[in-house]
Formats: sequence, structure tokens, C-alpha cells
Amino acid sequence: MAVEKWTLLGIPTNVPTAEATAENYVMTGTSEFSHEIENELREILKGNRKDWSGGVVEETISVTFPYDPTFTADKDFKNACKYGRQMRFWIIDNTLIGTGETAKHNSTFAYVIPESRSLSVDDESDTIEVSLKVKLNSADGEEPKLPDEILDPSLAGQVAYEEIGAATGTMEEAQNL
Repeated sequence: MAVEKWTLLGIPTNVPTAEATAENYVMTGTSEFSHEIENELREILKGNRKDWSGGVVEETISVTFPYDPTFTADKDFKNACKYGRQMRFWIIDNTLIGTGETAKHNSTFAYVIPESRSLSVDDESDTIEVSLKVKLNSADGEEPKLPDEILDPSLAGQVAYEEIGAATGTMEEAQNL
């Protein structure tokens, strides 16, 4: 699946910098996304022929992901759409450029305002579709290497084997005896 080669993050602009981490806002399970750049051409008539010139440029980012009532990003999109709030949004190519500590990812960043957020329910799945309008323009750049837990979500939150009676408490609070 080609979408697995990409990481998407959407962070509301009112989130403090210390809390605005990739781990907290990464969109996992994305089934589809697109970034469209559209140039509204101007028509110029020259004699009995048409000529064209560049006009207003508009960018739209569309994302589809599985519905999960506990997913923070969906709540953020919903609130931003309802109240006209801006978000910061990154599209990151998971392919690394370079090696070692200097390895980076090509990425695109934009300030966005959600144009629409819809919940689609059918026999097979429940999905959220979000359409984001880019404010002015997107910008291409590079992000430092993302943590392995983001690049491979199967690594996140794994539980190691524990012998019977070796710890007490919940998984989050486990204390070894």
C-alpha cells in the first residue's frame, strides 16, 4: 500500500509547542490522502483563438482514515472545522535521505483550515474524510529522522513478555517486584 510510505501530522495552532510532538499527533491508519495544487487559469481571447495565463493558485489536502472515537486528530479536525480554527499540517515522505544522525525526510508543511469533515458509515467500515484548504501556500522542506515508532506503528506500544507474578499494577503503571 503506497500510503504507508507517508506520515501525516495535523496539530491545532493553539497547542503549546511542548505538547506539539509527532508522537501525539501522527495520523496512523490513513487509507488515502491527496495534495492538490490548482491554478485557476485566466482566459485571454486573441482574435478567434484562446490563450491562457496563470491565475489564482489554490491548494487542498484531503485525508481519509478509519473512524475511532478515541482518535485525537479526528476531534481536532472536527473542532477546527466547526470553529474555523487553523491547524499546522505536515506531509512527510518516510523514505530517508542520507544516513546516520544527518538522515532527513522530505516533507511539505502548510497552515490549513478544515473545509469539511465527514463521517461515512457503510457495511464494511466507518471512515472520516477531511478536506483542508491551505492558507496562501505550502512549503517544502526537510524533517529530522522520525522515531521508529512513527515510521513503523507496529513497534509502538509493544508489550514485552512478563513472568507470572513479576510485576503489579496496570500496564502503564507496572512495577517490577
